[in-house]
Amino acid sequence: MAHQNHIFYKWGGGIEPDLPRIDHATDEFLVTEDGEQLIDAASGAAVTNLGHSVPGIDQIFESQSSNVSYLSLSHFSHDAPEELARTLATRSPGDLSKVFYTNSGSEANEAAFKLAREYFRSRGKTEKSVVISRWQSYHGATFGALSATGNTLRRRGYESFLADWEHISPAYPYRWSFEGTPEEQARAAARELETTIRQRGPETVAAFIAEPVGGASIPATAPHPAYYEEVRDICDEYDVLFIADEVMTGFGRTGPLFAMEHYGVVPDMMTLGKGLTSGYTPMSAVLVRDHVAEEFTHDGASFAHGHTFAGNPLSAAVANFVVDRYTDDVLEQGRARGRQLVSELDALRDHPMVGDFRAMGPMVGLEFVADRATKEPFDPSSKVYKRVYDAALDRGVYTYPGKGSVDGLAGDHLMLAPPLTLSEASASRIADAVIDSVETVYRRIKPEVTT
Repeated sequence: MAHQNHIFYKWGGGIEPDLPRIDHATDEFLVTEDGEQLIDAASGAAVTNLGHSVPGIDQIFESQSSNVSYLSLSHFSHDAPEELARTLATRSPGDLSKVFYTNSGSEANEAAFKLAREYFRSRGKTEKSVVISRWQSYHGATFGALSATGNTLRRRGYESFLADWEHISPAYPYRWSFEGTPEEQARAAARELETTIRQRGPETVAAFIAEPVGGASIPATAPHPAYYEEVRDICDEYDVLFIADEVMTGFGRTGPLFAMEHYGVVPDMMTLGKGLTSGYTPMSAVLVRDHVAEEFTHDGASFAHGHTFAGNPLSAAVANFVVDRYTDDVLEQGRARGRQLVSELDALRDHPMVGDFRAMGPMVGLEFVADRATKEPFDPSSKVYKRVYDAALDRGVYTYPGKGSVDGLAGDHLMLAPPLTLSEASASRIADAVIDSVETVYRRIKPEVTT
């Protein structure tokens, strides 16, 4: 009897796609059933920040599961989630001192939205329920998170389910049209938040959510620090909570442990996921500042929200093991590999097909354009992002492609987000493969663009 796969894949309406079958993975390498070795230059989905098969992780699973693997945090506590919360509070910026556990990035952002709503209800500001986010952002696939997401392709078909929330322009210096210095442009872009708050009504706006550094939709985009200084001031002036979505950017992905450290600004809440467990178990969290958490200490106050598996001891023990390994040396190794990639990919800075070359630590974004002078994107039907991805995969390198970066429909890009523990040799192989792939696709697509 022929092998039949019963997984309902998202590609092709659940029809089984022709995907490489992975047998095992070690460090930055994925090994297929046929023995082919692929370099994981995307850390899965920017998840496995410490690489695959970290030594000692199996002992954590065995030890904790033989002790207690599951408890409901609604009724019991345990050393593992308490220790993790203490570590996260200690290592996070400012007074983000309380931790609410969830299981995925989408869930973390949903929890943050509901927490913002309950925070203002507790203060008697019952009309404050609107969340403002940015276009070309991604905050999750569940309805609340998707309502905040500014990715047109991901929202398509679900609009009738989504909340009537607001979106402002992305923090996207390459495509800004503001005049002045980078700082002046950043402040001008941030002031769109104030305009939107005033237009919608400050009494209705509860929160503003943003990825500190662009993720899957516009990878490695980062504004001048003045942008978030302005955002912080605006949120304070209009009594709006600032939520930093660090689901992708946290745990060394952009250089420091958390991307907000680039800007010296403390958000009111910070959502974490992905690298929190480096992919070894599903877990996410919302970090909450003191003044927000204290609103729930009054008699009768509660946050009516939660998930069955949130903060379970097994996941917390794994996260403790992982977070302890984000040492200064590991973070510096990630930054060093980021610098190496930038250096060895330098030939692409002036490539006719590369409009923008950007990097933040071990996170690199390449934006492909049909015309460098006008920044005109390729026609979406050309699927440049997929061509480059396929070419790199043929060369033994798995990358993170994307589309819709310009307006949600047009715009092709490629992200590199390798493990922080990437070797120098693998970084060189990634750079060589990407350069060769971009040039190969350019030679093939150039006649299509000029005819």
